[in-house]
Amino acid sequence: MSQRAFLLLYLLCLGLCVAAVQGARAARAALPEPPAPVMDQHIAVAIPPKPETELDRGVSDPNAEGTRYDEATCNRYEGDFRDVCYHALARQRASRDLDGALLACDVVQRKRLRMECQADAAELHVGTDLDAARAVCPQIPTRKWHDQCFFGIAMALVNIEPRQALAGCDDAGIWRDFCRHDVLGEVSVFDLELVMEVCAQEEGDLLTRKTCWHGIGKYIGRVDMPRAFAACKRVPMGPSGVYRENCIHGAGWAAGERFGDGGLSQCRNAGELEDSCRLGLAFQIERSQPDASADICRSVSRGDLREHCLDWLSR
Repeated sequence: MSQRAFLLLYLLCLGLCVAAVQGARAARAALPEPPAPVMDQHIAVAIPPKPETELDRGVSDPNAEGTRYDEATCNRYEGDFRDVCYHALARQRASRDLDGALLACDVVQRKRLRMECQADAAELHVGTDLDAARAVCPQIPTRKWHDQCFFGIAMALVNIEPRQALAGCDDAGIWRDFCRHDVLGEVSVFDLELVMEVCAQEEGDLLTRKTCWHGIGKYIGRVDMPRAFAACKRVPMGPSGVYRENCIHGAGWAAGERFGDGGLSQCRNAGELEDSCRLGLAFQIERSQPDASADICRSVSRGDLREHCLDWLSR
């Protein structure tokens, strides 16, 4: 297949996916917003909201080998196809040429995708010029993408300067808790001592503190389940045991990502906190394996956690 034919097929498939997502969102827009859930601070497990991006739905890594983009190619298309192509072009340029990347973003017609493009460009430029990357975020007009821009920059700093990455989460606004969760989780894989030190400082409310410990189990569990359980054993119990429970919940989430409902065998290694691991597993596979997720919730021995698990699935 020629490169042009491949690109056309790729953009067509991605465009259909975008159209489907937008259609679903339009259908949901007519419904009233549900009330915010009221969580019991002693048993609710901390999972902060995750921002959804077009990148999650298929824009390729600009540094990977394969398709390369340019204006002439993108101008052959219209509408969403053209927008996605220019977004990919911006990402392709961003690490070395931030101004060129932002010019490509300016061509994107759909406002939401244009702001996402700008945030992506800033994140990808961090390794070249952090100050220039950070200067992009205040130019993004909506709170969601302004805050997402700083979130992305913090994540890009994880392997460069972990403490600076964590400090950067303070600029992430509505995504601050999720940013701290992800930054600390990523850092725990290569510097657990630093993360234990940070989480032990007991910053923020109970939900924020639980989130800090949750990331340890989740991120280490993505690469090494026995190591995740060992790390969680070092986590202090906290009020009513919720700190260590959240770490084990994170490990269960990682088991779901890696093994699906087969992660249940991993949870049997969680000792007396196996129920918390089962919750994490059930939550993670809810969409891909709803029946198995419900069965796992029903298998939880502790009554309050079993009720919380089933309530989560029926929300």
